[in-house]
Amino acid sequence: MSPRPGSRDSMLAAGTGTQAPLVVKNRANTLFEQQQAEELAGPKPRLVITHLVLVNFKSYAGRQEVGPFHASFSSVVGPNGSGKSNVIDSLLFVFGFRASKMRQGKISALIHNSAHHPHLDHCEVQVHFREVLDSPTGGDPTPLPDTTLVVSRRAFKNNSSKYYINDNVSDFTAVTGLLRARGIDLDHKRFLILQGEVESIAQMKPKASSGSDDGLLEYLEDIIGTSKYKSPIEESASQAEELNEVCVEKQGRVSHVEKEKVALEGRKDAALEYLQNENDLALKKGALYQLFVGECEENVAVTGGVVAQVQARLDEELERRGGSEEGIRRLEGRYKEGAREVEEVEEATKAILKEMSRNDKENVKFQEKEKFLTQKQKKLQKSIQTNKLAASEATSMIEKHISDITRHSAEIASHEQNLAIQEAELERIRDTLKEKTQGFSDQIAAKQKSLEPWKEKINEKQSAIAVAQSELDILHEKANASNNALEEARAKITTIQHARATKEQELQQCRQELRRLEKEAAKVETSLEAMAAKEAPLRSNLSSARQKADEAKASLAATQTQGNVLTALMRLKESGRIEGFHGRLGNLGTIDSRYDVAISTACPQLDNMVVDTVDAGQRAIDHLRKNNLGRANFICLDKLPSRNLSPIPTPENVPRLFDLVTPKTPLLAPAFYNVLQNTLVAADLAQANRIAYGAQRWRVVTLTGALIDKSGTLTGGGSTISRGRMSSKLTAETTRDQVTALEVDRDAQERAYTAFQTQQRELATTLRDLRERIPETQTAISKIELELSSAARHLADAEKRVKELTVRGRKSNADESVGRIRTLEQHVATLESEISDLHSETAGLEAEIRELQDRIMSAGGIQLRSQKGKVDGLREQLELANEQVAAADLARVKAEKNLAKAQKAHSGGVAELDAVAEELEALKDEIRAHQLSCQESAARAEEAAAYLEEKKDGLAALKAELDERTAELNKTRAAEIEMKNKLEEHHKVLVENQKRSAHWQKELSKLSLHSVAGLTGGAGGEDAMDEDTEMPVYSRDELADLDKAQLNAQIAALEEKLASVNVDLAVLGEYRRRVEEHAARSADLDTAVAARDGVKTRLDDLRNRRLEEFMAGFSAISLRLKEMYQMITMGGNAELELVDSLDPFSEGILFSVMPPKKSWKNISNLSGGEKTLSSLALVFALHHYKPTPLYVMDEIDAALDFRNVSIVASYIKERTKNAQFIVISLRNNMFELAERLVGVYKVNHMTKSVTIENRDYIEKR
Repeated sequence: MSPRPGSRDSMLAAGTGTQAPLVVKNRANTLFEQQQAEELAGPKPRLVITHLVLVNFKSYAGRQEVGPFHASFSSVVGPNGSGKSNVIDSLLFVFGFRASKMRQGKISALIHNSAHHPHLDHCEVQVHFREVLDSPTGGDPTPLPDTTLVVSRRAFKNNSSKYYINDNVSDFTAVTGLLRARGIDLDHKRFLILQGEVESIAQMKPKASSGSDDGLLEYLEDIIGTSKYKSPIEESASQAEELNEVCVEKQGRVSHVEKEKVALEGRKDAALEYLQNENDLALKKGALYQLFVGECEENVAVTGGVVAQVQARLDEELERRGGSEEGIRRLEGRYKEGAREVEEVEEATKAILKEMSRNDKENVKFQEKEKFLTQKQKKLQKSIQTNKLAASEATSMIEKHISDITRHSAEIASHEQNLAIQEAELERIRDTLKEKTQGFSDQIAAKQKSLEPWKEKINEKQSAIAVAQSELDILHEKANASNNALEEARAKITTIQHARATKEQELQQCRQELRRLEKEAAKVETSLEAMAAKEAPLRSNLSSARQKADEAKASLAATQTQGNVLTALMRLKESGRIEGFHGRLGNLGTIDSRYDVAISTACPQLDNMVVDTVDAGQRAIDHLRKNNLGRANFICLDKLPSRNLSPIPTPENVPRLFDLVTPKTPLLAPAFYNVLQNTLVAADLAQANRIAYGAQRWRVVTLTGALIDKSGTLTGGGSTISRGRMSSKLTAETTRDQVTALEVDRDAQERAYTAFQTQQRELATTLRDLRERIPETQTAISKIELELSSAARHLADAEKRVKELTVRGRKSNADESVGRIRTLEQHVATLESEISDLHSETAGLEAEIRELQDRIMSAGGIQLRSQKGKVDGLREQLELANEQVAAADLARVKAEKNLAKAQKAHSGGVAELDAVAEELEALKDEIRAHQLSCQESAARAEEAAAYLEEKKDGLAALKAELDERTAELNKTRAAEIEMKNKLEEHHKVLVENQKRSAHWQKELSKLSLHSVAGLTGGAGGEDAMDEDTEMPVYSRDELADLDKAQLNAQIAALEEKLASVNVDLAVLGEYRRRVEEHAARSADLDTAVAARDGVKTRLDDLRNRRLEEFMAGFSAISLRLKEMYQMITMGGNAELELVDSLDPFSEGILFSVMPPKKSWKNISNLSGGEKTLSSLALVFALHHYKPTPLYVMDEIDAALDFRNVSIVASYIKERTKNAQFIVISLRNNMFELAERLVGVYKVNHMTKSVTIENRDYIEKR
């Protein structure tokens, strides 16, 4: 039978002689051999379903177990409506299909609902898998241990569901991934053939009409595995198309550039001739410039020798000075440091002097107190001596007149002795209680002192009563003593008053001196404050003068370094010989320093000179030519066209270089625009490329110096970056006279500031001296005031003493002319009356004294009271003895009275003297301690003063040395200045020649010979290789043979010739750029073509691999299909054929069938049974090509007759040993061949299941 047109065989036949069909056939044979090798290798483990557990799923109520299923062939049987198809639905449920695939609208509808179970809340299906190994002998498969797998899904009333793997919660993705990994085809559901859908497999379209559909081509491609090439092929095809468009575009650009290059040929040749003339001119100028350089170098050599000699002499002079300036600076630093230390020491000395002043005040107090106690001690000693003498005289009188009262006198003496002892003890006790009772004792002493005159009067009057005559004698003695004491007291008052007047005069003088010092200190301090206010302006003026002088020198130096041309023209302008000359363009404006590289790269014309008119420019050129100063380009402001200088919109809002420049005057703005035009500034090269090559061409420069011209050429890079053609601030035009004037002003400001600092230091020293003297004066004032206060107290005491003595004297001067008796009587009566009056007058004081004594007794306790009692007792005994003596011998009363009085006064004086001595001793202790403190303070003050004096001496020595060194430096500066002036003059000559040499060398370095081959962009050749573009260098002998005048004439002729020719030299750059652009674009085109060809190669490779692999699989499947169909139909034929035999993927695949004894027919023209057989043949063929472990078929035999059902069942039984088939069937010749029957039946609308082994029946048959 000849092959059908378009069939696989016809395609192979048509391709005979070509390589592709042979490759496909070889791949098919290889695939077939691989399958046979796998079959011979023996069985492999495969996955099978052991049983199903359905819980409340559809018609299955409660927990129902379906199975167990056989590992190869099981059949599910049961009447219609019993729930057989629900077995397949349960598998679809677990495998993750939607409810619509299970003939339900929503997932909750899968839950069983019947009269017996109306309200169930969930359903669940468990699929139990395990792996088995087929027996090579054909027996039952062997289950493999530990391979059990349970996949389940549970649905709920709320239309949600959960997945489980081995009772562990999982999800849809994990479950489907696991099943796909185990070989179950969930994508095309080859494992599942539903009721009525078996014919649909064979009825698929040749090719899907849309991306969401599946045709037979896509169905087979997914199974074969070539669908993985579809996306890479589509991507590669898209890339190839895009790259092809790029290549077409680049080819157009190459053609365009080539046309432009050919159009420039004529203008290029004219420009090359012009450049040859320029080369000749450069050679002549090179020779002339080398002549100038030689002359300058000779001058430099001669002048350099002179400069070296003068410099040596200057160095020698500086060496002799020994670094005086540095030494002076160090001395000044040491002097400032020393002055600071002196100030610190002065402050410390002030503090010590203040402390000494306080000590002096305390010392005066101690001296006054000591003086008072000493005087008191002397008085007491005198009084004691007097009383002692009176007691001695009284004792002698008693012994002389009365011998019978010796015993009483002895008793009196004994009592007096005991009394003295007890009073001393009492005084001792009081001293121990002095801290507690000092206040009371002082008050008692004061009151007793006040009471003492009254007591004396009472005693006197009592004695007068006893012995009138004795009283009269005593009164005469007392009167005399009072007069003497009164005279002494008055003399003391006079002395005190005289000393007080002297001290008051000293105090007045000290106060006047203090006021003068304070006034002078305030005046000096005010002057210092005023000077401090003036210091800042003076310092500012000095700083400003220094800055102006430095800036002027820097400006002058900068101007001198700008070259001979600019320097000469600036001098010409200063001399007034040229008007309208502004200077170098770059110096006439400012720009931010971040744009320095950009503007220096984009605008070399910033070195051009700016003049107002052409006439001014011509005069400048004539001056340069006349003096052989070099060449310069000039910009004439009057010839510049009027332009709109307003800002313009720019791409990406980048700045325009012209807008960033700040001209010195608005008049210069057109000059800057003339050289900058609309050049833009980009941040980097990427941004520059975007802007320059946009819809409108721009000239763009980057911040790093890369320049893209409008023509598209890019320049920049390299190791040398152009910068410094424009500064961020204007350079002032400064002359030598201006610099000199500013230096003179600076020196004057420095002298004024130095004088100001000297005056300020002198005032500060004066203020320190005044502030030191003020505390000393204040201390003297305080001391005098203390002395005056003490004198006032002494004067009051003396006046009080005089008053008392005066009163006492007046009382003692009574009328004594009356007779003795009358006098005695009257006097006794008078005295008694006076005693009574005196007691009345002293009663209050005595009561107060007793009250104070009681307080002392209370404070002193029992010991004081006891001792006081003893003293009082002795005194009472003494008084009693005296009364006995007086009674015995009235004549002796006076003597005894006088003796008792003298002894009592003596004892009181001794006690008081002891107290004063103790107080004086304590005071001396305090004085000694205070003197030690004063001595320490004095020592520290002396040490501080010595240290201060030492520091001042050191500071003075430093000042003297500084002045001496400064004077020496000033003397040597005159000679130094003279040598420096000479050195500067010679150095100017040397620098001028060096500058001229550098200028001519610079001009020489600017000369270059044009490389014609380089300018035209040619590849070179012998001419280009032989062309010498280096300027020749002449030796001294060759230069000596050259004629300067002849060279100037030749140069002038060449310049005139070049000036008469009008050529566009830019055409060479344009031509070179066109050549370079042509080469670049050609290279770019080659790159694009290579990229396109690479993608096309990859695309062809993917297409070939897809075609080869698909055709190999297609051939294998087609061969199997033919075998399967012939076996099932017993003589029929089936064919998978390509709609387009040249491109299998363009139109798809047709499934053609030739039933037995019939002609070839399309699948759509077959009967139902024929369609079913054709589909089953394809399913079995695909199973042979790519086995799947599981097949579930739902009544696939419904449309088949008995014979065909038996054939299909036999095939499933005998030929499919490597897969598990679960077939739902009502045909006995189908299920009778099954290894195991699963019966399904329904009772009360609830499906149940029972499994039957079919071995007995099979064995009987």
